[in-house]
Amino acid sequence: MINIPAKQSPVINRLHDCMTQALAYAAAIRDNAQDDGVPIPMELVASFEDDYNNIIAALHEAHHLAG
Repeated sequence: MINIPAKQSPVINRLHDCMTQALAYAAAIRDNAQDDGVPIPMELVASFEDDYNNIIAALHEAHHLAG
């Protein structure tokens, strides 16, 4: 079991919900691109990748501050 401090619990739950929705949106974008045979622009992929990397970096920083 993961020990999550009470203060962190609401924001961690919210992030989990957002990430779950983001995965569903990404799957829908993929499905639409496959159905239409039209890829999304690489610049858009790179922008989302940067966002993902920033999320992971913030979580790593939160972990290392606690350790």
